[in-house]
Amino acid sequence: MDIIFHGIASLFEWIFEVAKPIGRMANTFFIAAGFIGTFYWLWYDTHVNKGGKNFMSDGPGSSEKH
Repeated sequence: MDIIFHGIASLFEWIFEVAKPIGRMANTFFIAAGFIGTFYWLWYDTHVNKGGKNFMSDGPGSSEKH
């Protein structure tokens, strides 16, 4: 049974060593993605409230041009 836990521990030690150099870049990526997503959401809401087409409510097989 110990071999399973030692194997899992070795796997996680390897993952953490690989992830260590990525550390701050991952944080920066997620923060930037959050800002871009928030600004897109606010733009889209303003667009729809001004009478624009709500293209996100179209079904996946919709053939309408936007």
